[in-house]
Amino acid sequence: MQARARRTRAALVEAAMAEFSERGHASATTKSIAERAGVATGSFYQYFENKDVILREIARRRFEGIVDRALAMLPSPRSDDPPQRIRASLQAIVALVIALHRDDPGLHTVLTERRHVDEELDAITTNFEHAIMDRIVEWLGIWRPGIDGEATAFVLFGMLEGAVHTHVLGHPRVSDLRFVEALVDALARIVIR
Repeated sequence: MQARARRTRAALVEAAMAEFSERGHASATTKSIAERAGVATGSFYQYFENKDVILREIARRRFEGIVDRALAMLPSPRSDDPPQRIRASLQAIVALVIALHRDDPGLHTVLTERRHVDEELDAITTNFEHAIMDRIVEWLGIWRPGIDGEATAFVLFGMLEGAVHTHVLGHPRVSDLRFVEALVDALARIVIR
């Protein structure tokens, strides 16, 4: 019975991701999520109180996955890192953030919009952002001792997230190659002594 319950719950989460991505938050319903998952609407309520609860679970999973991927692919910084190694790390980070935004732009848009009206989703998102910024603060402490790590991490995160949002989810003005090169240059000017 537990294996079946796990499969049903997983199917509901997958269906909700697809519904939010394709239809947006307003048009996705508990009924449409259940139908896509191949279960009765009543089954949805055995696992989730409403569609906002399942969206928060999706956000938690997505953010945990992002952190795991980032940590697995990035080398640990060293105080003697030459500028080209720092630039390579920055380029890898930019590439990862672009890939994550392109992975499911519809779902990303729903998560971004809903955080402004859902306090719990905002808290989940804020905790994720703080975890990323805490890591940036650690790296800055290694690469740029004495710098105001908190403020600089906030600026770096804002530059990266804002620029990638505009480029990937908006209307890009330049090619990916030019965008990545310019963004890495801007970030490197702050990070490299």
